[in-house]
Amino acid sequence: MPNSDTSAALSFHDATKLNYISLSTKPPLYKSYPGLPTVALPAEMPSPEAPTLPAVGGVMSESPDPLDLAAVAQLLHYSAGLIRRSTLRTAGEVHYRAAASAGALYPIELYVVCGDLPGLAAGLYHYSPSGNSLSLLRSGNFRGNLAAATAGHPSVADAPATIVCSSVFWRSAWKYRERGYRYCYWDNGTILANMTATANALGLSAEIVAGFVDSEVDALLGLESSSEATFCLVPIGNGSPTPPAVSPLDAVDAGVLGVERRTEYPETSTLHAGSVLANTSDVARWQNSAHVRKDSANAKEGPDSALLGATIAHRGSTRRFAREAMPTGRLEALLAACTSPVPADYGGGLIDTYLIVNAAEGISPGTYFYSPEEGQLQLLAEGEFREEAGHLCFEQALGADASAVAYFMADLDSILSRFGNRGYRIAQLEAGIMGGRMYLATHSMGLGATGMTFYDEAVTAFFSPHAAGKSLMFLVGLGITHERNQVHPFRSRIGILKDSLARGAGAQGRDVPDWLYA
Repeated sequence: MPNSDTSAALSFHDATKLNYISLSTKPPLYKSYPGLPTVALPAEMPSPEAPTLPAVGGVMSESPDPLDLAAVAQLLHYSAGLIRRSTLRTAGEVHYRAAASAGALYPIELYVVCGDLPGLAAGLYHYSPSGNSLSLLRSGNFRGNLAAATAGHPSVADAPATIVCSSVFWRSAWKYRERGYRYCYWDNGTILANMTATANALGLSAEIVAGFVDSEVDALLGLESSSEATFCLVPIGNGSPTPPAVSPLDAVDAGVLGVERRTEYPETSTLHAGSVLANTSDVARWQNSAHVRKDSANAKEGPDSALLGATIAHRGSTRRFAREAMPTGRLEALLAACTSPVPADYGGGLIDTYLIVNAAEGISPGTYFYSPEEGQLQLLAEGEFREEAGHLCFEQALGADASAVAYFMADLDSILSRFGNRGYRIAQLEAGIMGGRMYLATHSMGLGATGMTFYDEAVTAFFSPHAAGKSLMFLVGLGITHERNQVHPFRSRIGILKDSLARGAGAQGRDVPDWLYA
């Protein structure tokens, strides 16, 4: 390239500009289907009246009642519905949804595929949280198509209805770029935590099915897979004979995403394309890779918890923790509930839970590993680690102030060896489910919780040698919400030291742990 060709200089300059995220390319929070027939959902939504902890832990009685529109409405509303609105002086109208979302961007969309149900005709529907309604995309019974796409998975074949979760990638990538793909799975996980807890409260079976032929489900829903793609299926209930698959499929309204301009992130596209299951043979191999998780220890009698519906209705992310001790038994109770087996086609049990405990009555401050099989915390190192917690949580006061921080880690090498690239999806998804459960469990006991981002390698190094080879998927801070629930400035001594070393200061005479160099 000759010196006179200035394209290199201009390209480099454009690529290295610093800008705030472009508000002009922010996508809307809701997908819409204008002009399609709609089914209104009940304006006065029945509330799941079961205690939150057993609903989260999956210990509920099965209901003899058939699945109907009222139950479907509760499942959708308490998983991803619009719970309340408020008007802020600085931001205008703000929508609060049933489950937590990274950056409140809500990339997950829900669809319902059902046969004839009391109050709802057979069809494919899209759920509108803002309209509290279902848009009819296809009339008829397409349950057989989902059964075929999952190689006849029994739960899907037998379910009168299946909720399909998809992700609109740009909603998260707009702010978080390549890392946004992780956040999409976290968000799906928090929704699934609510959905499975609500199903338990209603006495309905629900299983998370991650093995399916991607192109077939996307085609049924009318998705453009590069913009929006299916993440998982959740069959609800049982006892319905499987109809034959409908073929060929007519074209279906693609809906309005409102994504006119977006940046492509090749790492995301490559990973998603590399983790698809192309045919039923791939799905069968996926199903054969599933393993059975050991049951967790029987949950000990724990504290009372609020009813699930009320917990979801009043849930919100904590912005500031008070440096107070979590009451006796609370941490043990929420860990027992949140680490109970995930009902999934891959068997669950992919995530290991590590903790920094800052202040919990009856538990010494320190670092811990939680064993769900034994139902016990295993002490790794005793001591005060507030500064370390704040630093590992991406230099946020929330980590330092929290009573405890839970770190959900996975042995990715082992998971990918068993499941291939699709194993990465389920590892992130399961971590999000466990984080979502913690939101519900803490709020039901009058505590607060918030998910945070983190320094990946530093977390692994900090918990090593016990966590050597494991990768952090997600973390949640837990504790007492401060009376002034507002973010406050924070800079850890760890961060200050690392800045000093980065600027050329020497480590001589300093006590610098090895994990700081990660």
